[in-house]
Amino acid sequence: MLNRSHFLIALGLVLLSISIAKAADENLKLVTATGRAAILSDENSQETRNRALEDALYNAALLGGAKIDGFSSVQASTELDDHFVVRPSSKILDYDILNEQFDDISYTVSIEAAVGDMPKTRCQNRSVNNVTMFAPNFSVDEQVPAWISQIPASLIKDLYKKLEKKSNVKISNEANVRLDPIELNRDQRFDYKALTSGVTAISDGDFAFSTTITLNKVVQESGAQADHFIDAQIESSLFLDSDYKNMKLLKNRARVKIQKVFPIKFMGALISPNQTKVREDFLNLISDHSIQLTEAMLCSPLSATMVAKDDGLHVSVGSRQGLENNRLAIVSNKTVPWTVLRVVKTNTNTALLKPLNRRRSLKQLNGIPVSFLEFD
Repeated sequence: MLNRSHFLIALGLVLLSISIAKAADENLKLVTATGRAAILSDENSQETRNRALEDALYNAALLGGAKIDGFSSVQASTELDDHFVVRPSSKILDYDILNEQFDDISYTVSIEAAVGDMPKTRCQNRSVNNVTMFAPNFSVDEQVPAWISQIPASLIKDLYKKLEKKSNVKISNEANVRLDPIELNRDQRFDYKALTSGVTAISDGDFAFSTTITLNKVVQESGAQADHFIDAQIESSLFLDSDYKNMKLLKNRARVKIQKVFPIKFMGALISPNQTKVREDFLNLISDHSIQLTEAMLCSPLSATMVAKDDGLHVSVGSRQGLENNRLAIVSNKTVPWTVLRVVKTNTNTALLKPLNRRRSLKQLNGIPVSFLEFD
């Protein structure tokens, strides 16, 4: 029979597992842990230090998550004896030694570690999305009624207004400038037009897009009657960073009914949708497109290339792109070992990062892209 002490031990381990499991749900996080090792007479100080460090790493891993296994055994006196084994279930991705102390009895090591698993999220959840809207393009079929051919210009204004109202979007209007990445990336120092009237530019971490609206008339005949539609397509080319990297092409399509033709004109006019209904259908299409544009920006990973200097690693994104102090970033590629970094200083369009592990070489990280973890 399970006695009172066994029950309390089991309950304590269950509560521990619940709290640790909650910590594990947070994916990657920073924890501090301490390890201790008794000084043995038959080993040198480095061996003792290694055992203390192993203990600290084990404790840090437990804070990231644990697996608890249990079994029971029957002793010779027929008493039931319960055994529990606690094992870390999380990974230590990187760590730094904060403090080391020793005396005649033990060696103590304190560490800060990044524990957990890399979050596999489909969305970065950016808090700030800076975007510039460039000149639109219109393609309208000659058979489209005159009053509908005027709709694309108003739809672009509606798209701008919808994006402007979103709390996590800051939009700039450059609708008089054509979005030509080659031209915009060209050296403008000797261009007369650029010198006299200025040149449009976006910052690293920001977005740019240009929208094309296409309207084509479609007629579907059925006996003596015919249905007239407008096949509408709205597509936006989305670009990222100051060099206008081509990021994504977003498309929305709809078939809008504009007229029903009968042999008796009165019947056709009675059944056909009015202009207000047709405009509402186009507005619904532009609303869907604004949502898709916002999600594409919101979910885009924020990354930048690091430049090593004496005080740390500098990147060309900052508080304007939503960065703040203590945000974590990672480097993981074939040329350098897995590295966790932390933002230690932010300016408007720049930030300073330092590796969690202070022994990591800054020169080795120079010119390497770094990705910031998901925003809250």
